Amino acid sequence: MESDVEKVKARINIADVIGQYVTLKKSGRTYTARCPFHKERTPSFHVSPERGTYKCFGCGEGGDVFSFVQKMDGIDFPTALRQLAEKAGVTLEKGNFKGKSPEEKGKEERLREVCDAAIAYFELELRRRKDVRDYIAARGVHEVTMTHWRLGYAPATWDSLCRHLGQVGFSKDEIFDAGFAIKSDKRPGEIFDRFRGRIIFPIFDVAGAVIGVSGRFYEKVAGQKDDGQEPAKYVNSPETPIFKKSRTLYGLNVARAAIRKADCILLVEGQFDLIMAHQSGLPFAVALSGTALTPEHLTILSRLSKRLVLALDADDAGIRAGLKSALMALVAGFDVKVPVLPHGKDPADVAKENAELLKAAVRTSKTAVEFFLDVLRPQARDEHAYKKLVEAQVVPLVGAFESSIDRDHFAAVVARKLGVSPEAVLTEARKRAPKAEAAPSPEVHEKSGELELSAVDKKAAMVLFGLGAESPEAQKLSELLGREHIQKLRADLEPRAEDLRFMFDAQVHSETTEAAVAADMLGDIARVVERERVKMKFV
Repeated sequence: MESDVEKVKARINIADVIGQYVTLKKSGRTYTARCPFHKERTPSFHVSPERGTYKCFGCGEGGDVFSFVQKMDGIDFPTALRQLAEKAGVTLEKGNFKGKSPEEKGKEERLREVCDAAIAYFELELRRRKDVRDYIAARGVHEVTMTHWRLGYAPATWDSLCRHLGQVGFSKDEIFDAGFAIKSDKRPGEIFDRFRGRIIFPIFDVAGAVIGVSGRFYEKVAGQKDDGQEPAKYVNSPETPIFKKSRTLYGLNVARAAIRKADCILLVEGQFDLIMAHQSGLPFAVALSGTALTPEHLTILSRLSKRLVLALDADDAGIRAGLKSALMALVAGFDVKVPVLPHGKDPADVAKENAELLKAAVRTSKTAVEFFLDVLRPQARDEHAYKKLVEAQVVPLVGAFESSIDRDHFAAVVARKLGVSPEAVLTEARKRAPKAEAAPSPEVHEKSGELELSAVDKKAAMVLFGLGAESPEAQKLSELLGREHIQKLRADLEPRAEDLRFMFDAQVHSETTEAAVAADMLGDIARVVERERVKMKFV
């Protein structure tokens, strides 16, 4: 019986999928491109639609359509399978995922079902509450935008969601594990709603499935005891098996295509900022989900673009967060800019007043160094304090640039602002240069050791695996190099067979044929063998 994976592979063209991420160029039976996994000038990334595989001969990355989507989008295999199955029009059999135990697979699928049911409930509750919709509209959000982002409302009661989910078949443990309930301390075995009296923003994975929520405070539960503290403005889902804050970006499922098209990422802080940015005509915006920017976030974003615009809140806390995020992004190789927003205003406030003002601010963003040089000036009591502030906060940004040209340029910018020499700035920048913080890869791959091949054996192996051991060309190899040598070469290189087939295909261009390429390689091998024989006569 054909598996879900086989069905998807049979119905989807890997070149069509990869072509949505990189520009592919036809080269005979394969396609070539600049590798999306490392920087390169000459294309060494090859895609074979016939085999349904890809391979980069520069960095060694390779695999099938599932591994490509996993690496590019930073998702796990089940998510990639769901995403590609939808593209291919394949209906998946429940729980038919590899890589996890049946218990884990079943639990994750069940948690997703809890999330779907909870969001449907919250959406219905929002439709019942005109006052809440009016409040959201007063923030500048259009009705169509509320529907598009599936906004909802969690009633200001203690257990309405838990009771509803229980009635539709979910257990208390499932509701708790999905992040929608809190266990009662006073009444063991009982649970109550985590989100109460809050506007609900569903958080989606890159495939568009709900994995968590963020709840913005609207009202207290009637009769709730007043402890004198203001409720938290936002409450987010806790981490669950399907929701990881350090690797989740709100809106990424919608923004990916626009980011690639614009070659730019607009990073905002909150959910209102995000939906107002999209509503204002900035569809390449994403937002953080209840956490600071992490190396994992940057790893995911770097696969889409290296141009980052940080549009965080323009208050003191936003500036501090912006400095940290800018430094982290510069170390990761991003080109970082920051828009100038009115002090105390966040992107949602600006978009509400005039969408064109937000777009203009993004379009005219300053480089991170220039922005923070300007924004830190009012925070210093005198010139000396300003210099010390710049030395501590801005100079590390200069040291974070990978390019020596960029470092020299921005050292000169800082030097002019402070009235010191560029050399003094560079000296301090070297002292304060941050080290790159490695982000965990979505998957860990163990690469087996590769044999060092001579030029002759490399060409022989390409012919052997490119055309098959039974081909006439393979027989010719046995005559030239000896049957035992070819058999050993075949046994030693079997683990690298797919790579060698790719290497052979890469030599086959539209103006030639496999036979012609093989003939050229056999000719080269024959000439080397003949030279060696001639040498032996004179030893």
